Amino acid sequence: MFVSRVSLAIVLAMGLALAPLASAFASATTVGSVAADPNPARWSVQAANSSGPDGRESFAYAVNPGTQINDYVAVSNQGTTAQTFTLYGTDAVNEYATGAFSLLPSSTPPKDSGSWVKLSQPTVTLQPGIQARIPFTMLVPSDATPGDHTAGIVASVTQKSTDKKGKTIVLEERVGARIYLDVSGALTPRVAAVGVVSGFTSPWNPFGGGSSGVDYAVTNVGNSRVDVTQTVSIRGLFGIPLATFDAGRLRNVLPGQSVHTKLDRSGIAPLFLLWSTVTLKPIAPTDRVAQSSLRKADGSPATPRGPATYKTVSSETLTGAIPWTLLVLVLVLVGAVYLLARYVAHTRERLYEAIDAASADAREKALGEARAPQLTKAGADQ
Repeated sequence: MFVSRVSLAIVLAMGLALAPLASAFASATTVGSVAADPNPARWSVQAANSSGPDGRESFAYAVNPGTQINDYVAVSNQGTTAQTFTLYGTDAVNEYATGAFSLLPSSTPPKDSGSWVKLSQPTVTLQPGIQARIPFTMLVPSDATPGDHTAGIVASVTQKSTDKKGKTIVLEERVGARIYLDVSGALTPRVAAVGVVSGFTSPWNPFGGGSSGVDYAVTNVGNSRVDVTQTVSIRGLFGIPLATFDAGRLRNVLPGQSVHTKLDRSGIAPLFLLWSTVTLKPIAPTDRVAQSSLRKADGSPATPRGPATYKTVSSETLTGAIPWTLLVLVLVLVGAVYLLARYVAHTRERLYEAIDAASADAREKALGEARAPQLTKAGADQ
């Protein structure tokens, strides 16, 4: 029972730790803290050499398959008490909901470049104000695929506490430095819009516009990190353009990662059928940390790649856009016109019948009056 409680607490705690993690990996020079402690731990993780931090914002390498990289990471205890830090490498990922840069949870083993990182020690205990320069190696497999491989080196602090119900809560807070590895070979930046669906909400106002929603995932199906600009256009029957809008830019989407996008646009005319087209344009990543100067395995500057070829892709989906309120109004009007026409027709028929009856009565009366003198004369002759 204790193990299951701890596992659940770790999962919940990791969720809480994602917020500081996102900011932690914005720069290699980052300070973390555990605020729940009265003497919170504070620490930083930086790219370094044997003497200390060397000004790099990330570990950025350009190497061939089969290369071994030797480097240092600096961990500094900036708190007021001695602290033990757990050190490990792991793979980088994009948050599916936001696209933010993140790393795999410590409970998930890395499968790519994070697994290539081997630190000289798994933990380090530092007194306040002390910094450690820890060697590590990164052995790139001889069959490593060309393109970008992104990871991070983490220094984490784990704390245990007990809640009011006596359950053990484990909180792991992490700070780290990014690793950007460019393996030589053909670069193929490609993205795709996956699972594109759309919907339409009809307006209450029979003469107003409705709301159109588009839902899809942007997936990096290439081998290069990219930023992605997104444009959504909506057309009605006969290709009538209804709206075109910028859906925002996704930054630093990693190979193999997907980012969810959900958009709603109001004021769309309900023209029975709507075609929504998602256009994605990948471009070179623009985040500052990702642009750290590339180094070779020996630490010398590496020549950046030439311009890559980026291809724009589009995906289309269809949805119904029925103006139900307008249709109801039209049906009501048609029904009213029909009933009015029936009433007028019925009234006309009764009028004609009344006229015919009056004419018949008048005719019968006239005939009766014409026969009366003849009957009187016939009686006199007798």
